[in-house]
Amino acid sequence: MRSFIAGLIILSLGLTVKGQAQPLQGTVIGEKTREPLEAASITLYKNGKTGGIVTNREGRFVIADAGGIDSIKISMIGHASRVISIAAFKNMVAGKIVLPVAATDLSEIVVRPLTATEIIDKAIKATKAALPASDFENNIFYREVIKDKEQYFSVAEAIFKTQYDIKNKVCRLQMLRGRSKEDVSYTRLFEDFHPGGGPEGLSGKYFSVEFPDFLNAAKTKWFIYKKEQPVLFDGQLFYVISFDQKPGIHEALEKGEVLIDVSDFTVLRYSAANSPVGTTYIKDLKGTDKLFAELLHIDFKRKGWTNKVSFEKINGRLVLSHAAAEYKIGYKQPKKDLDLDLTITTELAATVPLLPVTHLITKEEAWKRKNIVANLPSDFDPDFWGADNIIAATDQVDTIIKAIAKKNNEDDAIGKIAGEWQYLNRNFFVVYQQHDSIAMVPVMKGAWEDDETAGMIYKNFGGDFSMETAVTITKRSNTTELPDNGFQQAGIIIRSGDDSNENNLILSIGTGGNNQPKIFLHKTESGKSKGPVDKIEGMQCWLRLEKKGTALTAFYKFFSDKEWKKITTYQLKWLSGSLQAGCMVMARFAGSGPRAKPDIKAVFSNFNLTKIE
Repeated sequence: MRSFIAGLIILSLGLTVKGQAQPLQGTVIGEKTREPLEAASITLYKNGKTGGIVTNREGRFVIADAGGIDSIKISMIGHASRVISIAAFKNMVAGKIVLPVAATDLSEIVVRPLTATEIIDKAIKATKAALPASDFENNIFYREVIKDKEQYFSVAEAIFKTQYDIKNKVCRLQMLRGRSKEDVSYTRLFEDFHPGGGPEGLSGKYFSVEFPDFLNAAKTKWFIYKKEQPVLFDGQLFYVISFDQKPGIHEALEKGEVLIDVSDFTVLRYSAANSPVGTTYIKDLKGTDKLFAELLHIDFKRKGWTNKVSFEKINGRLVLSHAAAEYKIGYKQPKKDLDLDLTITTELAATVPLLPVTHLITKEEAWKRKNIVANLPSDFDPDFWGADNIIAATDQVDTIIKAIAKKNNEDDAIGKIAGEWQYLNRNFFVVYQQHDSIAMVPVMKGAWEDDETAGMIYKNFGGDFSMETAVTITKRSNTTELPDNGFQQAGIIIRSGDDSNENNLILSIGTGGNNQPKIFLHKTESGKSKGPVDKIEGMQCWLRLEKKGTALTAFYKFFSDKEWKKITTYQLKWLSGSLQAGCMVMARFAGSGPRAKPDIKAVFSNFNLTKIE
């Protein structure tokens, strides 16, 4: 079973689906309701191998490249599955697929009748036995949306590597890439204290970390269970067990439904919300969260929540495929004049199959709770996730992005830039055309330092040439302010395209550990960097690099200057090989606190790369 309410995810099950051809799009709707079916499973068949995607909350799915795919199967809990050839699918009007409701018959369960409690007991034991026996890792997609009533504050998406430690029942996360769109008037809203559970909360829904109370053998006595009408999914029958907390239990527990496979009693899906019986016992905060809120004079009230979690079986083992949560929160902070009625929606989808852990996520690489996904400073570049389109945004997300961009008075990010540009470390930054200029925004920490590489756009260029551009740098969160922390820089770069060790020369402006504007000339040879740094008056000026033979000369001038100021000339042997010339951006930090995140936007105008005869 695959569930992915928020969007589409390409699952690697021996089938590679690449965006090399015109994508095919479809919509799945229910025959009875005529409404879109979210989280319907789309299995792709190709030469005996299978892969999969799922429908988003509008019931839509996209097949990035249908080349070689023979047919698709559409499945949804409570509905009859359909198998459709690609040829037939292409001929469908608007790719609309209708799934009829599947009939169920209690007489199909021929085993002796079991009570709801007996089924739950068997499910707990069977589910524990079906969990992976050794440590594993996979990647997850995460989305977070925060709004106050109908006003959206932020939407964020990220890809994380997850590693599950079976013995210690913990999950480690490492963010691989991420992006967000924020209402800049609320950019610092949750910098000190974030009320949402974040990716940690959803990744912890895996049974390998913790069983929820209603599936915890020591706590089932606190709940009332009831057997409901069974349902079908892809020809498989499932018990449906509803539950609610018993009266008299002085805890804030949950009510909801659990779907249990009739054949082996494993739990493949559950939905739960805070029970009205326990509402009066909801605890607002505890531990360090409570301490932080008190120190920051935050009045925080948890009003309620919902959770939906789905699993699928791979080679007999249960794999977390999707988790979603919604939190209702009251948030007051008089010092910031905030009185908010927040709804925080988070969603997670995981790729399968599971992989063995080959490189343990280090302490430095690990995502920390104080890192806040919603505060990733970036633009929603349509091409950000690459050709495979790991996630296709829903109409809701598109609407949120446009509304926030309009409120911020931002230019739309086109996603493509004029000219034959190539990208290095595409996941480190977004880039887009801004009128006649190019804007670059780092979305991941990265450094052009020694053998490290951050983000750049470039053109391959040979012979002797000069490259110049005007650069203007501001904060991404507030374009009326300058970057004020870390090592956040942007400029022009000439880089060797041949060598195994890093060889480049970068002329840039930005911060160098504090808010004092500086100009940098970084020379990196065989993976070792050094170069002069000088203070300047602001973060806008012209930059120029001139290459003649194996000599490379750096110049700069302020907008008010007529003459170029020479910095120095280097003799560099690697200049005789193939070269990449273009623009770079980077953001690195000495620490990992809430402010240690990229907050820089670089605009390159009047870029000129010309041969020297």
